[in-house]
Amino acid sequence: MIKLKSNLYWLGKEAYINNDYDTAMEYFSQIMKEGYEFADVYNMVGIIHHDNGKFEKAVQALEKALKLNPKYTDASLNLAVIYNDMGQLEKAREIYAKAKKIVKEEITTDGLDPFSLGKLSNLHANLADIYYAHGIYNEAIKEYQKALNLSPDFVDIRTKLGIVLRESGKHQESIKELEKVLALKPDYTQALLAIGLSHYMEENIQEAKKYWEKTLKNNPEEKRAKFYLQMIEADIVS
Repeated sequence: MIKLKSNLYWLGKEAYINNDYDTAMEYFSQIMKEGYEFADVYNMVGIIHHDNGKFEKAVQALEKALKLNPKYTDASLNLAVIYNDMGQLEKAREIYAKAKKIVKEEITTDGLDPFSLGKLSNLHANLADIYYAHGIYNEAIKEYQKALNLSPDFVDIRTKLGIVLRESGKHQESIKELEKVLALKPDYTQALLAIGLSHYMEENIQEAKKYWEKTLKNNPEEKRAKFYLQMIEADIVS
């Protein structure tokens, strides 16, 4: 069985919380190098770059976080702050105004605005990450589901749910969640790789191959997709 290195995420986050940014960046860089795309990781990377005075890199990281989760409150505010520090006041105002507009237009039936929902959603996701990193899958699943009940279009969180469902042996449930991700974001590399693994665990080899080949079509340098396809060929030969 192929198992994701979930400890990298938590070790990085723990270092980040303790303001050990150099260590945190080492772990986050490894996560990003391996192609994993999670909005909160990019948000933390953006903050680290900002702290180090690397404003352009900070902007790139935070824009990536918002591409994954457009209603990610902290990332929006952090990006506005960085543009303000760069002297791009109009850009900072534009981002802040856009965020306020989302709040006004998308009041939920529960009476909570999207900013508040985003914060609550990410709190549940953060707790789920901790459970997942320690192998407590049932509790991780519950927290990811709570996060998605508040913000159902957060594709990185739903992908994490799909991954932990697979690792807890719930392959079909995993596939269903990852299909929802791909319906929203068809070329999302992390979801394509994950759903391929879920099909592989179900011995649906051709389905797994289809998703990994699509990953390579989108990104010919994707090492994990290459490895997984080689793994299939090795199984066939043996």
